[in-house]
Amino acid sequence: MFVIPTGDSLVDFVKDFTGSSNTDEIKKCIFLAELSMRNIELPALRCDPYAPENIGVVDNTGSIPIPGDMNKPILFFKQGSQYITTATATGISGQSSILLTSTPAQAIAVGMYVTGTGIGLGATILTVGGGISGSTVTLSVANSGTVSGTIVFATPPAQIYGNQSQTGPWIVYDRIGDRDIITQGMIAQLYLQPVNVPAVIRGKFSEVGQKYKFLPYVAEGDLINLYYYKAWPLLFAPVDDQLISLTGSVNPISGSGPWLIAITGLGDTSALSVGNEITAQPGTGTLGTGYTSAVVTEVSTSTSIKVLVTGGTSPNGGTITDITLINQTVQSNAVLRTWAEGYVYATLREYYIKRHNHDDAGVYQQKFENAYNTVEDQNSLGKWSGGHTRLTSVWQPRQYRQYNIK
Repeated sequence: MFVIPTGDSLVDFVKDFTGSSNTDEIKKCIFLAELSMRNIELPALRCDPYAPENIGVVDNTGSIPIPGDMNKPILFFKQGSQYITTATATGISGQSSILLTSTPAQAIAVGMYVTGTGIGLGATILTVGGGISGSTVTLSVANSGTVSGTIVFATPPAQIYGNQSQTGPWIVYDRIGDRDIITQGMIAQLYLQPVNVPAVIRGKFSEVGQKYKFLPYVAEGDLINLYYYKAWPLLFAPVDDQLISLTGSVNPISGSGPWLIAITGLGDTSALSVGNEITAQPGTGTLGTGYTSAVVTEVSTSTSIKVLVTGGTSPNGGTITDITLINQTVQSNAVLRTWAEGYVYATLREYYIKRHNHDDAGVYQQKFENAYNTVEDQNSLGKWSGGHTRLTSVWQPRQYRQYNIK
């Protein structure tokens, strides 16, 4: 199967297809194409609603901030009694325990996630030790540093540790409008007081400002699973610099400018490939001063590379520190990996529009629309979106006759 693995490969494909030799022009056409694809709903863009980073924590206003990577919500739900609580604690770096110096407002239990200053990534409680001030709590991972200050304890995803209620009610939230969420909040007390409460309650959520609001009301510290389509990074957008190795050694050096140098003793070279640009801080050796670029020409071993240094003064043999991969751009995303036809057709459309060739532009616009509509049809049928795409619930009537108030 033909695959376009990276943004650079997409540029080469379009250049070869059109006969263009202008890389910058093609990149601009790709950017314009992406603007018409921002709302695409592909299976690869769906988040994992059970992952800890996608479980929203309710604040003191009964709201959850809208995640920064959200494109469109699919469904939110709440499983049994979940909550967070806090306490102050101390701990020693490298040890797998902490000492509580205050008592949590709510009981802590085995399996809860633990976060805070000095707590190791992904730590959970193995033993509670009493759960009050002065008791020792054993964790699943060693402390990454000195533990201090306020420590947060959060109940984990229910289906992993089996901490959800066996009798309900479990709440599934359907999306409604912001006006509805405010007006229906006035009768929120009716939600948990009808006769014959079902095991699963169809709740509601909506966007108010920059937060999500919920009915039935939720309490501070409650955890709600957020299932949504994620926004995706545009190709050729800047990526943060990446530290490759804390130390390395420059030796040998050849040439008189540009210079070909070998860097050995690196911690790991798996993130590097030919053509990458790097930089490093001087130690007893340097990459030179004032150089315009240092480009990887060969990844020799898992601990050594060869680099071509251009401009500036000659490199010096010796140790260097903080070897960092720089000037990176996004080369792939979920849309390119799973829906390359969208990129190809939309880019060719923008290219021919720019060249004032409206006949060819119309051909690729039609191809793009057909590909886009195929995806949308799958979502409308519920095959990819996981259900209906209406803004109101198909489960719960909008009339309130279902409430029988005593």
